[in-house]
Amino acid sequence: MAGVIDLVSSDDEENPGTQEGDKAPLVAEPLVSLTPGGSVDGSGGGGSSSLFHSSSGGVKNGNPEGGANGWIPKGKGTIRAADDGRSSFHDPDVCRHFWRAGDYNAPAPRRQRPAQGSMDHVRVHPKFLHSNATSHKWALGAIAELLDNAIDEIENGATYVRVDKITNPRDGNPALLIQDDGGGMGPEGIRQCMSLGYSRKNTNTTIGQYGNGFKTSTMRLGADVIVFTRNSSGRVATQSIGLLSYTFLRKAGHEDIVVPMLDYQLSASGREPTVLVRSNMDDWLSNLATLMRWSPYASEVELLKQFNDIGWHGTKVVVFNLWLNDDGILELDFDSDEHDIQLRVGAKDKPGKQVNLPTQLTQEHIVNRYRLSLRAYASILYLQMPPQFQIILRNLPVEHHSIAMDLKFCEYIVYKPQIGGNKDPINKETSVITTIGFTKEAPMVNVHGFNVYHKNRLIMPFWKVFQDNSSRGRGVVGVLEANFIEPAHDKQDFERTTVFLRLEARLKAMTIEYWNLHCHLIGYQSSADKRNRKTMLQVEIPVAIPAAVAATSSHPLSSHLLVTANQNEPQMVTSLSPSTSDSSSQGEQLPDHSSTTSMTGILEQNISLRAKCKEYEKREKDWEEKVAALERELAEHKVKYSLLQEQLRLVQAVRDNEDEVNTTQDRFTMEERIPKLESEMEE
Repeated sequence: MAGVIDLVSSDDEENPGTQEGDKAPLVAEPLVSLTPGGSVDGSGGGGSSSLFHSSSGGVKNGNPEGGANGWIPKGKGTIRAADDGRSSFHDPDVCRHFWRAGDYNAPAPRRQRPAQGSMDHVRVHPKFLHSNATSHKWALGAIAELLDNAIDEIENGATYVRVDKITNPRDGNPALLIQDDGGGMGPEGIRQCMSLGYSRKNTNTTIGQYGNGFKTSTMRLGADVIVFTRNSSGRVATQSIGLLSYTFLRKAGHEDIVVPMLDYQLSASGREPTVLVRSNMDDWLSNLATLMRWSPYASEVELLKQFNDIGWHGTKVVVFNLWLNDDGILELDFDSDEHDIQLRVGAKDKPGKQVNLPTQLTQEHIVNRYRLSLRAYASILYLQMPPQFQIILRNLPVEHHSIAMDLKFCEYIVYKPQIGGNKDPINKETSVITTIGFTKEAPMVNVHGFNVYHKNRLIMPFWKVFQDNSSRGRGVVGVLEANFIEPAHDKQDFERTTVFLRLEARLKAMTIEYWNLHCHLIGYQSSADKRNRKTMLQVEIPVAIPAAVAATSSHPLSSHLLVTANQNEPQMVTSLSPSTSDSSSQGEQLPDHSSTTSMTGILEQNISLRAKCKEYEKREKDWEEKVAALERELAEHKVKYSLLQEQLRLVQAVRDNEDEVNTTQDRFTMEERIPKLESEMEE
């Protein structure tokens, strides 16, 4: 767009029926209302009755044609730069702490009257940008929204998304860069992107669906964002620049959300962009002045340089004026790891602090790392990483991490949700395969929960559906893709519907069932085993055990007594070896516990056999790879053999031909010599 976009602007000055005294005061820029779906018609002219116009003009020496260095936008209501370079509007300080940035007293809104014959517009105050972004409680979740936009561009040819730290050239502070090589956006597309609730995406195949993620995510990460996008899918190739700036709106005193934008048309070579004007040149120049004043780039030349690494299509998003945490430092940590972006949350362990093995394993587990590390979170963000696509985080690709591959003793359970009742034949056939098992570090790591994906995107990581004060459920982890429920707007939770509550209840029951059947595999006793042990001790041990003997930790029955001490909590099985009493312990004959020992032996053999089975599977896989390699080698040798046979055949044919030639020459030679011999004989 050439003019500044106003989500809810007034056109009173073009209404001849409005009295002079009743006119609402104009806002700061020459504004036009944003109406998605318009087209560039080339009709020229201005005014809000024809919102989308285009004309072309040249750019010389980095300044708009007809302009000059130090140009001040003309026209009623424009921002005019003062001698010191500051805006003539009031300049309040914008709080750099996100959760306090919306706490300011806005002036009373000025009166605006609709144009004659038109309906009232609902106005959107700049405060809404901040309050709308508070739906993101977690900064890494906001970055994930921007990654989703790049993933959705795969259908338009995207092969990568790049996330990196860059430096704001205006003040030297860090800024966040997100860039992809997707299809990019045309002039209408970027206006829909900057608007609220508009989305061009097909919700059946894409992650994004609400038309709100870009605004909430960028405003959650920083106060301002500038977008550079290039598109070549239309009739002409275009490139556009848009600035969504909370700082600009606050300091310029705007009462509505306005977004300055510039459009260019590209030549066949792509090196000579020409101005694409949608209303009039004054509006275009006003947009340019606003961008140079409030963006990180102080001239049009610097703005256009940002397209140099985009190619013929793609989008670059730069979030600047990043938010600070409560300690007054950047919320995003770019310094701890040169190949990662982390959060500065909580106190970290001091280097060299001694921790035990379970604590160390827990700290290093993905369940704790993803909350503070973007690299860890991005590695599990998608159930399956799309082929030929990479997430490049600070110049290093992110390796995909499959949570299901980290599980041991896996089971696969089919869940059929009840959706829409039995009268709905489509939803009636919906089924979900849930992978459930113990995390590979169990029982050393206290990790449990379900990882619920929606359309390949992780919504709820390690969702703790089962809460118990005992050790039940310890180490049980599940993975499923639930496309039958809708995620919340921040994509960190699901809508609390009846279907969701049924899923929660089923996953809880699934956790208990799996634990009761498999907890012995990681050294715990199930409730049934403990009940049997309690009965066995009560029936098979009629003789009282001396207190001194029972208190001795080395006594063979002491561990059994500890196991049955608390029937409500599964305990670690510390010792299950057969034994008899010491002959010196007052001559008492203790009962034989061969039944318990045999059961324990079977469990130990089962674990051993499982380990051997995995070893044999690994060997089988190795042998299969060797056989495949030998088969490939044999096929190559067969090809070489065929080539050699063909060469041999050709050589033999050549030799046979040479023999025939020699035989023919000998015959001709003999025929020539016969007359000579006859003449010699006559003589």
